[in-house]
Parts: sequence; structure tokens; C-alpha cells
Amino acid sequence: MRLTGLDAPERHRLEAALREGERVDLTLTRLPRDRPADELLPLVDALESPDPDLLSSLRPLLAPQAVPGRTHRVTAVIPTHRQTPLGLSALRAQDCSVEVLVLANGDVRPEGDRVLQVPWQGHGRTRQRGVEAAQGDYVLFTVDDAIPRGPGVVSTLVEALEAGGFDAVFGRQIPWPSADSITRQRLRNWTPPAGSVRRMDRLDHVFALARRETLLRDPLPEVPIAEDLHWGRSHRIGYVPGAPVVHSHTRRPGALYRRTRDIHRQHRALGEDPRIPSLAALVRALPGIISPVLHGGPRELPNQLAELLGQWQGGR
Repeated sequence: MRLTGLDAPERHRLEAALREGERVDLTLTRLPRDRPADELLPLVDALESPDPDLLSSLRPLLAPQAVPGRTHRVTAVIPTHRQTPLGLSALRAQDCSVEVLVLANGDVRPEGDRVLQVPWQGHGRTRQRGVEAAQGDYVLFTVDDAIPRGPGVVSTLVEALEAGGFDAVFGRQIPWPSADSITRQRLRNWTPPAGSVRRMDRLDHVFALARRETLLRDPLPEVPIAEDLHWGRSHRIGYVPGAPVVHSHTRRPGALYRRTRDIHRQHRALGEDPRIPSLAALVRALPGIISPVLHGGPRELPNQLAELLGQWQGGR
């Protein structure tokens, strides 16, 4: 597919092409006014422009390209129970050896990849089963609704891990072009677009890589969720903004409540004070949702309330 711009109609076509695993070439004469270029350019495969200065300034924003001769051996571990993972074609197209290992709790049969049928035992234990079965020197943890961007993105993680002396590294999450403004801003805060590889105090298994020997020696904790939160606390973690993956969720109250509650339970298990320790604190926190609701519109109100209730319940 060839696009000639990045305004709303073109972004709709871009998202459809990404979901189908279709290549996208872009000819750009001007930047969109309503979206930052660093949020959209990593989603295209090739860029052209009649303006050489514009082309020169935007090329560094593209996803990592292939580099001949890379010999890294990586196993991508993807738990799923709902679907064939979206990012399989992107993982198969990497410039290094990537073995895809799907941890299936259901009828999932991706053609050409290893499928390990495992009962769901929580995020920690289930992913560790993948580590034990992996054949690569490195393990890439990702999720079934994420798409790595660029044929050199996995090697970028490997090389950042080794150069920085980290125990694990994780990449940047870019929202889908149709994502709402709250999701886009939160992902921008969580995984910022700019800067070099740097030390972080957190890990995110949406797109993270570690040496297999490290994970065998020091396995993931057997917790139902937030295993990356637990493991990252005691290890050297690096963040790689130049290793992008497309990943975001539509905000829905029920899912937001459950996820927020469960993650805050794990924060409490680590000895942290609850964010909202009492019913009175919950009431005092209510004015804080006004700005996000004004920014996100009326449909954001139940989402904000769900997150507050999840923080309160998870901290109890």
C-alpha cells in the first residue's frame, strides 16, 4: 500500500494495513497537524518526500531497518488464548534468527511456528514455561496483540542489552492510529519517544528481552499478573526508545477496573503503600478525574471511575 499523507483517512488505511501485515510506503509532503510525527513514522515501512530537508529530518523516526550479518538467536514467547498473534509476520521478517514459541491455552495453530499447549498458570509461571522450552540464547517476551516494527527491531534490543550491561531491556509502545487521546498520552509518558537507551526502574513484558540463561538462573515469580514489576525491581533494566512495537487497548470500564485492581494488589505485595488507602481517600480523589474527562469526553467518565475503584480495591 502507498499512502500520500497521514491525516485521518490515511491513518485509517494505515491501521488496516498494519493489522493485515501489509507493507506501507509513504510519500509525504507535509506533516499532520493533529499527531506528532514520532508516533506515526515508525508505523510505515519506507518514506519518500519531494522535500529533501523534510525527508532528512524524518528518516531517523522510522523503525529499525535490517542490518546484514546479524546472528543473534532469539526465541519470542507469546502467551495467547484468544487468537493467532498479530505480530507473527513481523517476527518472521527479522534480520536475525527468531524462533516463535506460542504458549497456547486453546485452539491456536500458527502455521510454521512452535506451539506449546500449556494451561494458564498466571503471567509469571506461564511465561517461565516458555523460557524453559526456548531454544534461543535470548528470550523476547511479547503479547498476542502487539506488532514489532522494523526488521531490525529485535536485534536493536539485543545490542542494547549487551552494550548497556542490562539484565533485561524493553521497547517503546506506540498506540494504534485509532487510539483515544488518553491512551496516546499515557503511552507517551510510559514509554517516551525521544532519547537514548537508559536505565529504568521498571520492566514491561509487552516487548522485552533478556538472556535465557539469566531467566533460568533467576526465574520469573509465580504471580498472577505484574511478573515484570516484581522481576524488574531486583534487576538492571534498560529502556530502548528506538525499538518500537504497536500496542494499545480500547479503554473499557470493566477491563480497566480488573487490571488496575490486580496490579495494585501486586504493588501492595511488594510492600508499597496503597495509592487510595480508604473510602475517604477515594472521595478526595474524585476531583482529579475532571481534567481527564474534559480532555477525553463524556465516555471517559466511567473509565476514570473504574480506575479509581480498582486502585482502592487493589490496595485494601
